[in-house]
Amino acid sequence: MKLPSVLKKKKVLTGLVFLLLVAAVAVYFLNPFGGETDSAESDSDSPDRIFTVKRGELIIGVMLTGSVNARTKHKLAMEAPWGTKLIKVVDENKEVKKGEVVAEYETYDLILKIDDLKVSLDNKKKDLEIALDEMEILKSTNEADIRTARDAVTEAEDAYSKYWRLEGPRDRDEQNLKVDEAAKTLQDAEDALSEKIQTFNTTVYSDAAAEEKAQKEIDTARQTRDSANTKYNSAVQERKIFKRYTQPSKLKELRNKLAQARLNLRKTKVKTEASIAQKKNQLFQYETQIRKYERDLRKHQSYLPMMKLIAPVSGIVIYGDPDRRWGNPEVKVGMDARRKQVIITIPDMSKMIVDVNLPEQYRSKVSAGDRVIITPDSIQTIKLDGKIDTIASLPVNLIPWDQNSPKIYRTVVDFNNNDPRVVSGMSVQVEVVSRILKDVLFIPIEAVFEENGKLLVYKVTLTGPEKVFIKINESNNNYVEVTEGLKEGDDIYLYRPFQTSSN
Repeated sequence: MKLPSVLKKKKVLTGLVFLLLVAAVAVYFLNPFGGETDSAESDSDSPDRIFTVKRGELIIGVMLTGSVNARTKHKLAMEAPWGTKLIKVVDENKEVKKGEVVAEYETYDLILKIDDLKVSLDNKKKDLEIALDEMEILKSTNEADIRTARDAVTEAEDAYSKYWRLEGPRDRDEQNLKVDEAAKTLQDAEDALSEKIQTFNTTVYSDAAAEEKAQKEIDTARQTRDSANTKYNSAVQERKIFKRYTQPSKLKELRNKLAQARLNLRKTKVKTEASIAQKKNQLFQYETQIRKYERDLRKHQSYLPMMKLIAPVSGIVIYGDPDRRWGNPEVKVGMDARRKQVIITIPDMSKMIVDVNLPEQYRSKVSAGDRVIITPDSIQTIKLDGKIDTIASLPVNLIPWDQNSPKIYRTVVDFNNNDPRVVSGMSVQVEVVSRILKDVLFIPIEAVFEENGKLLVYKVTLTGPEKVFIKINESNNNYVEVTEGLKEGDDIYLYRPFQTSSN
């Protein structure tokens, strides 16, 4: 596709200069008012910029500006949340190979931290081993204490049961037996005394000695009876004391001992459970601390590989983040480093795009998928085809902090083919092609002027500039289609030329 050019080839320009000189001479001699000028339209110092009307293809669309960028940019930053300093970095714009170290961070403090964590972890593991041994000893001791307390309960139950069922009834029977024996002895002593008295009363003694002897036997029997009576009363009293005091007190004592033994068993169980729970809590704390030390150790060990930035692809090194307009750090050795701070970007040159800020007023004229023609500002002989890839859904301010700045849509343009001369960072013109008008006359917009509501151009003639009124149709940012007033090959001025009052 051909686009009209403002400049002619060298031989065409030479011919035009000759014709213009002839025309100027004719105007000077044929125009009696040549010395007077229209100050509003005169521009005697302007060079003769002339355009030859052409017939061809006219692209209808929108002309935008943009910058070439890599679709994929590998942004390298330290991922470790660790405060350190940059100690090595490759030079900017240097070409690096994939896998090459492009930056290094200082690791001295990190290695010290890792060593401290290792020591703390080893100490805590030893504490855990000691606590586990103490737990086994505590379990054994607690089991022995519980057994002792349980045995005491069993002994108290046996003693109570034994006294209640065996010893108590036996002692009661013994008391009854004592009373019965004492009663029988007393009865025998009374019978013997009665017999002695009866015998004494019925016997006639021959002498005083025999009577005195019998009297002594009666006294002896009376003493025996009194003694038996005392024993009987004593046995009855003892049985009464046993029933009322001794036996209940013994049962109460045994019941108290049993209750105390059971209470001691419960206390021992609670105490042992509490000691086990306390020891388990200590073990849990040790295990938690060990897991924390292990986690921290793994985490800090994982930081070590992050202290080197490796080139993921081959390419050219760019300092900072090219997509970030403000806030990029000054990359140099000794700078403080922080996590996620991009210090190097390596663009992937195999796939390039153009970043375009689409003005809000053009949004309705441009759609995703539209064809574009890309022209680098620095190499205008290159014309590359592309298409609109994406257009942001919402507009943003061109200057983020200025709400009064123009609204634009972030737009991405894809290249249909690559050219090695087009590199990241180039400024380009992006002509969005809405449609192409075939075989039409077109002229630059700068050649068209307005007068009394009509459009006109200044045509080059032998007698000088001539006003020619025209009609136009479609236009783009630079050219307009002419439907009436001009024909192919006409030469027109690209500015308001010198005009006489007769014109």
